[in-house]
Amino acid sequence: MLFAMDYEQFLQSLADAAPPADTELALRALWYDANERPESAVRVAESSDSDHFCKRVRAYLYRKAGDENNAQLWYWRSGATRWTGSTQSEWEDIVQTIITDRVVANAYR
Repeated sequence: MLFAMDYEQFLQSLADAAPPADTELALRALWYDANERPESAVRVAESSDSDHFCKRVRAYLYRKAGDENNAQLWYWRSGATRWTGSTQSEWEDIVQTIITDRVVANAYR
């Protein structure tokens, strides 16, 4: 299945009762986070230790929760540099990065 959602569509989906059914795990976790359902966000992000973007989301979620030690561990595991801006700007960056990655990947299928 090709990923067809853009950033604006993802933002619009935040008003829905549930994340879009075809949304990958990392975006689903960010959807729950934006909808103030942190337990669901963590559960989804933790469901895949092999997905690079789930690792990145875990770093963000730990940082947002104020757990700097675990955040640093997950930044390292994801290969990302620790974010120094606001958590909102980090959330936006992760969403845009995932969507861009999927669009580029689909272009080469």
